Amino acid sequence: LLPGSHNSMVLDLLFDLASWHAFAKLRLHTDDTLALFDHATGTLGQTVRKFQRSTCEYYHTTELPQEYATRGKRHASLSAKQKGKGKLSGPKVKKLNLQTYKYHALGDYPSTIRRMGTTDNYSTQPVRMLINFLVNA
Repeated sequence: LLPGSHNSMVLDLLFDLASWHAFAKLRLHTDDTLALFDHATGTLGQTVRKFQRSTCEYYHTTELPQEYATRGKRHASLSAKQKGKGKLSGPKVKKLNLQTYKYHALGDYPSTIRRMGTTDNYSTQPVRMLINFLVNA
């Protein structure tokens, strides 16, 4: 699929992501599985950073054609309203951003499971329903 070293890096990343996901979805944890989950989380973090340093830097990635078209429509609409004549220069360059809460929160899963139990035991849906009710009231 990809040149040798990049292919093995992607395969390693996929394996670590699948392992981490399997631990996250377990419905019953023991001290041993949580210790393994902690280890898998650390390994995943190292693999993702290695992937970003090596493989991501090798490839030039841009937004998808659909994203570019949507951005173009939005730009045209705003230009028509503001009578501007700015033009889009082309698809935006996209890079893997690890400075997001979603990535940062991966490390909190094992400790959250220790405190609150497995992720199938609780939901944020009641809070969402309350917020929607209050907003629509």
